[in-house]
Amino acid sequence: MRMLEMTKSFTRGPNKFEAGKKYVMAEDFEGQLRSTDGDCIGLSYPIEQIYRQYKGQDLTGKRIMCFRTGGIGDMSFLSPVFRHLKKKFPGVFIRMASGCKQPLENLPEIDELYDMPFDAKLLEDVDYHLMFQGIIESESDISKRTHAVDLFFNYFGIDSIHFPDEEKRPRMCFTKEEMDWMNGTFKGFGVKDDDYVVGVQMESSAPIRNFPKEKLKAVIDILAKEPGVRIFLVGTEAHAMMAGFYKGNYPNVHVACSYTVRQALIMVNRYNLVVAPDSFLVQAAGALDKPLIGLYGPFPSEVRMKYFRNAVGVEPSAVCSPCYKHDFRPCIRGFPSPCFTIVRVEDILQAADYLRHKFTGTHFAYMANWLKAPNLADAEKYMMSADKGLCFFAGYYKHPNVVRVDSSPFVKADITSLSVEFKRDSYPFVLFMNDFSPKSKPVYDGSKGMVRPGGYFIVHCPMANEQFYSDLKRDVGAQFTVIHSKFDPVARDFLIIGKRAF
Repeated sequence: MRMLEMTKSFTRGPNKFEAGKKYVMAEDFEGQLRSTDGDCIGLSYPIEQIYRQYKGQDLTGKRIMCFRTGGIGDMSFLSPVFRHLKKKFPGVFIRMASGCKQPLENLPEIDELYDMPFDAKLLEDVDYHLMFQGIIESESDISKRTHAVDLFFNYFGIDSIHFPDEEKRPRMCFTKEEMDWMNGTFKGFGVKDDDYVVGVQMESSAPIRNFPKEKLKAVIDILAKEPGVRIFLVGTEAHAMMAGFYKGNYPNVHVACSYTVRQALIMVNRYNLVVAPDSFLVQAAGALDKPLIGLYGPFPSEVRMKYFRNAVGVEPSAVCSPCYKHDFRPCIRGFPSPCFTIVRVEDILQAADYLRHKFTGTHFAYMANWLKAPNLADAEKYMMSADKGLCFFAGYYKHPNVVRVDSSPFVKADITSLSVEFKRDSYPFVLFMNDFSPKSKPVYDGSKGMVRPGGYFIVHCPMANEQFYSDLKRDVGAQFTVIHSKFDPVARDFLIIGKRAF
C-alpha cells in the first residue's frame, strides 16, 4: 500500500481525487494512475510512515481502521470478526475501507465504511490500523487447511478454534428500501411467490475457478424444464453474451447482468437455491442461509463453506486438486481447469434435489429415474436365504434382510466406520447399488472384501451401458463365482450376483 499525493484534481472512474490531498491505494492502482493521469500526481509515500499495526491490544474505547482492496466475497469473512470485537471490547470504534465494500454495507458493527482509495487523513484519528492484504491469498500450509474466517480472526490475534459455528458465519444486512426494490424487481420478471427461484453465477473473477460452460449449460437446460422453476443468470454486463448462450429459448431463464454488486447481493434473498463457483454469490448465499451448491476445484470447499448450514460443496477427486492457486490466469494444465472434468452434471443435479427435498419435501421431476424402486426379483432368493446384509447407496429400496446404509456424499455417512460398526464378518452379502461415480469406486472395491465365505456380492446399477456391464461382470468374477447376471437393454439396468467360495 502507498500514499499518493495529488497535484491536480481529477476523476478516474468512480474515484474523485482532490488536489493537495494524499490517498491510500494499492501499488498496482498507483501504476495505473501514473500511466493515465501522471501529470496530476505528485510524490508517493510508504504507508509505514503513519501505520500503527494492531497486534491484539485491548480495544475498549479505542478506534481502529481496517482496509483491504478486495475481493467481494472475501469482504464477508470480516463480519464475524467485527461482531466479536464489538462484543468483547465495549465502545470500540471500527472504520473500514475497501474497494469491494458492498457486502459490508449496513452492518451495525461497522461505524464508518469507505471506498478505496481513501483519504489518508482517515488514518490519523484512530489508535490502530490493520491491513488485510495477502492473508487468504497466501499459499502457506495454514491457509490451505484453515477456513478464511479463522484466518482473519487469527490476524487479529484471536484464537477462534473453539467458537461455535454461528459466531463464524458471515451475515449481510439490508434496508427496507432495498427489500422493496427486490420485491418489485422480481415482480417485474413475473416471479410468483410459489416459484422455485435458482440463482446461477456464470463465472468467478478468476478463470482457474470457473466451471466448464458446457456442463453448467447442461445443468441449466435440465432445471429450466422443471415446472415452477425460475433461473436467474448472475454476472456483469461483460457476461451478457455468455448469458445468451445459457438462456437459449427458455422463457423462465432470466439474465441478471445489468445490476450493481449490491443489487445482486440483495436479490439473493429471494433465491431458493444458489449454484456458483468459488465467488461472492457463494458467500452471500451462505450468509443468508440459502441452500447452496458451491463448485470447487482449486480449493477444497471446506475452507470457504464449512460454517454454512445449508451448503453442499461439489468438487473433484483429482491428483492435482486442490492446488490452492489464487492465480487470475487459467490453469497451467488447460482451460477450463481439467480437474472440473471429473465433476459430473449428475453430481450437481443430485445435490440440487437433495437441497430442495431437505427444505421443501419435494423432488425435481428429473429425479424420477434415480428414485424409482429397482426390480430385484432375480436377487430375492439370495436375500431371503441370507442373514441381514449391508446395502450401499440403497435409495428407496427396502427389504427385511437388508440393513440400509445411506452413504450419499451429501449426508456425509462414513462407510469406513460403518464397516466396523456393523461387524462385517456377521453379514454374508453386500447389496451394492449406485451410479459408480469416481468417488464411489473405492467404496465398491472395499465392499467386495466385506463378504464372508459363502456370502453373496450383489451389484445393481441403473442407467448403465452393456460395455460397463461386461467390465463389471468380469471384475466381480475375479473374486466371486458369478451365479447370476442380467442386463436390460431397454431400462439399461443390470444385476450381477457373485458368491464367495467357502
